[in-house]
Amino acid sequence: MAIARFENISINNLTFSQNAFGEQSTAQTVWFQTRARVSDVANSVRISEKYRVYADLVELTLNYTPNVKSIVDNQHLHSITWRGNDWRITDCRESNDRMSVMFVCYRNDPGVAV
Repeated sequence: MAIARFENISINNLTFSQNAFGEQSTAQTVWFQTRARVSDVANSVRISEKYRVYADLVELTLNYTPNVKSIVDNQHLHSITWRGNDWRITDCRESNDRMSVMFVCYRNDPGVAV
């Protein structure tokens, strides 16, 4: 069993746009900062013939608040900054008593030549 710890995170709002040429862009603004219980950090690498692809997973647990409920309802509109990296939410798991919410977040590093 891994050791869980509390660390500072920032919750970000995401805004998606598209220009006249069809290029998509994502704007990110900080919504609020808080502390989350961080656990089960997993790092992995997949190697193909030409590239290495790094992928990371982490579980972040937050107390259930109206802001967290908004994140649960609209996961695709939020990201989390932890340790200077942007993490996207892949799963939300609410506790049965609605006291906390666990977010499973992922981060993909760019492909690196082998």
